[in-house]
Amino acid sequence: MINKKYNPILALALCASMAACKKGDPVEITTLSKAGREFYFGERVSVWAGVEGERKDITYSWSATGGTFDGWRTQDLFENLWIAPAVPGEYTVTATAKDGKYTSTRSTTMTVSRYFFDEFQDNFTTTGSGWSESNTDRSVKADTDPAKSTIEISNKSTSSPNLRRSLNLAELKIPFSVSAQFGWKKYFRPNSAITFSMYFVQPTAHPNYPFLKEIRWEIFPTVDPATTDNYQVRLVTNVPSNTSGDQFSANSNTTATLPKPLPLINPVKGRVPALSIAKDVEKKITFSVDAGHVFHAYIDGQLWFTSNGLKEWLDYCKTTYSGFEDPIAKEFRVAFPAKANNNETVSTIFLNSVYIVNDGSILK
Repeated sequence: MINKKYNPILALALCASMAACKKGDPVEITTLSKAGREFYFGERVSVWAGVEGERKDITYSWSATGGTFDGWRTQDLFENLWIAPAVPGEYTVTATAKDGKYTSTRSTTMTVSRYFFDEFQDNFTTTGSGWSESNTDRSVKADTDPAKSTIEISNKSTSSPNLRRSLNLAELKIPFSVSAQFGWKKYFRPNSAITFSMYFVQPTAHPNYPFLKEIRWEIFPTVDPATTDNYQVRLVTNVPSNTSGDQFSANSNTTATLPKPLPLINPVKGRVPALSIAKDVEKKITFSVDAGHVFHAYIDGQLWFTSNGLKEWLDYCKTTYSGFEDPIAKEFRVAFPAKANNNETVSTIFLNSVYIVNDGSILK
């Protein structure tokens, strides 16, 4: 029988030899990962490459068939930040690793599907993806299933709370369609509204012309629609040279009162049982302006009404004011009630998803 003795010096020598051989092996990118499967216009997406072993002698370069990367700071690193283009489609991102002698390349497909969406599946939502807030506490209830992931938003003071998303990553003109799935939890201040708004830019070429400032849909989820109005849907316009400032759709506004904003629905404030919402029940609303400037409103996938109110207002302005500019959206906002006083129970709402498209389709 041969007696095998452990020789630590020989073992160290063998390890050193093996490490040297490993360092001389060809570099190979074994994985190219991305943060997500589907992306929106202008989204900043983390991408990163993985190689075999502990390699410190590698430099990287990146390329893409569309979109851009976040500057010179990340070009030589194993990870990068890809900025999606403002056109739907499939794009290829490629990473190349070099160690001075060998080269390895790997690619991945990036699918850009629509202007914007958020299914609130990641805490990144609360730390820099474009959402901003005022006077709220918020937290993501993440789940791998988009149908179950939500963001919960609570008021924390007597100042008005809201959650808003800037729409400046790509220009958003008509046509567009916006849908939101939402509800409330625990407590909601009685006789108060959840308000969904699309805000628009004031044009600079003719600063004295009337312009569309906001489309506003207010929902009073806890009132009884048998006895109390539970919705209000209005246009908000502004004439900068007019000391009255903002003007709102009203039942009495007619073509004779233009450029006052016409009603989208008459009455602009009324009662709809489908907008009565119990605690923890999810509701879906959609508001859209199609290529012909016709307004569409859906509740839980069912058409509520269509309207020529915005179309007629825009037609009038384009006929009356030379060089009148088409509206450009700048912000999507969700607002809800502040505390009535510091001792009132916190009101909490939740969002399951927000989708925005500008390809002419109508979300339902």
